[in-house]
Amino acid sequence: MRSSLKISNAWIADGSGAPLFKGEVLISGGTVSAVGKDVSGGAAADRTIDLRKQVLAPGFIDAHGHSDLALLAHPDGFSKVSQGVTTEIAGNCGLCAFCLSGRNRAHLENLYANYNYPLAWRDYRSFQTALKKRGVALNLPALCGHNSLRAAIAGYEKEKLSETELQDMCALLDAQLKQGAVGLSAGLLYVPGIFATTGELVELMRVVSRHDKIFTTHLRSEGKTLLESLEETLAAARAAGLKRIQISHFKTAGRDNWGKLDAAIALIEKARAENIRVTVDRYPYTESMTQLSVVLPGKWDALPDRTIQQKLQNDEECRQLAADLRAARAPGYWQGVRLVSTTGNHRADSGKFLAGISADPAMLVVELLRHDAPGTTAAFSGMSRENLERILDLDYCMPGSDGNALPVSGDPNGTHPRAFGAIARFLRLRLDRTGDIARSVYRATGLPAQTFQLDAGKIAVGAAADLVAFDPETINSFADFTNPCRIADGILFTIHQGGIVYQA
Repeated sequence: MRSSLKISNAWIADGSGAPLFKGEVLISGGTVSAVGKDVSGGAAADRTIDLRKQVLAPGFIDAHGHSDLALLAHPDGFSKVSQGVTTEIAGNCGLCAFCLSGRNRAHLENLYANYNYPLAWRDYRSFQTALKKRGVALNLPALCGHNSLRAAIAGYEKEKLSETELQDMCALLDAQLKQGAVGLSAGLLYVPGIFATTGELVELMRVVSRHDKIFTTHLRSEGKTLLESLEETLAAARAAGLKRIQISHFKTAGRDNWGKLDAAIALIEKARAENIRVTVDRYPYTESMTQLSVVLPGKWDALPDRTIQQKLQNDEECRQLAADLRAARAPGYWQGVRLVSTTGNHRADSGKFLAGISADPAMLVVELLRHDAPGTTAAFSGMSRENLERILDLDYCMPGSDGNALPVSGDPNGTHPRAFGAIARFLRLRLDRTGDIARSVYRATGLPAQTFQLDAGKIAVGAAADLVAFDPETINSFADFTNPCRIADGILFTIHQGGIVYQA
């Protein structure tokens, strides 16, 4: 039988955004059994923690993560729980680890090979069963990823779907949503999402709308055609009658596009005025991270990473791609592209800019992708600090790490500092700009819970005992690319389902 725990002398931020109040919380059987100024009238607790007037909040919700396989490989979820995260929304950017078929299983097994964990499931229900059996330290509700969904029906290289294939996609999506998937995510920058027409998205959105769930999107462009990409998503939602939209890692990428933020916000707020609940998530950094292969020009842009790697086993293809890259990218471009993770000879260069690793960055890219295209990632400079702060100020913006759950030792191949720091840093920036603890906590708890329709993000009798205690004066992250796995400051302890899963 699970022991009971009383947390006393706490300032309680209950996740609703209401003002803090001084009180106690009693936990028993994995749920909150009492909340109030004095809960001593209930059954005696087996243990009491005096919080000494620090803040007790619902466990934080990472609104945008990619721990689908990472949490199975590292069930303690250390990089998450050490920031106070007890729930992550997975399956983002069109990529999920379910909807497996003979057309996409080999690709996904290759993509996730570094986790050395078998994909021994097929659909959302069996994926969640695997997580439960593994005893993971987080709740991991997941979106159905459009790229995985599309590839399950038509593979990764087919551009135009037949009507039958589209209807099969809709049926498969419907099944995942019935099983509990929290919505549909798109990654329209990646293969095969890059091939999707607006009409395809509308048909899938109609399925999501029937379930009153959410569509999240990594837009086709976050830079040059940001506004057109945003307009496409909102127009498709209107056509489908969809009322819930999340813009993933909302940003204006590239200095030439920084001035588009006002227009982008205007588009979002126009839709919100039309009763379309548009929300956004954002990591509090000005460097993004994704597959290095996104830098490739021309025909290469439409190829999956595994195919890129196979083609680059040909020396002539390597020489030609390097020449194309030199022609497509100005020499100064490589000074803003940082190698984050890879395998092989250049693992020791993780965290360095490509221009500092090689005098010929284009050929370096080719070499890296020839060795390990699926596993090589990079960070890209080019976001505005001022725009970041303005986005974080939006009252419908919530924190999303865009990162994986990692063990205490981190990722030996390198990672973005957001993996260990995004949620803590988001709260630090909100507290510094507003001083409002309750509303800052709401952004990381109640808001994402409402957005994804989760029974989470609150401290209330009967709620799951997913909690975090933190010091509002010191909560922060100082992780950077030199030391990306530095543990966040100010988190005192994290409780998941009534048990302490992290303690400073």
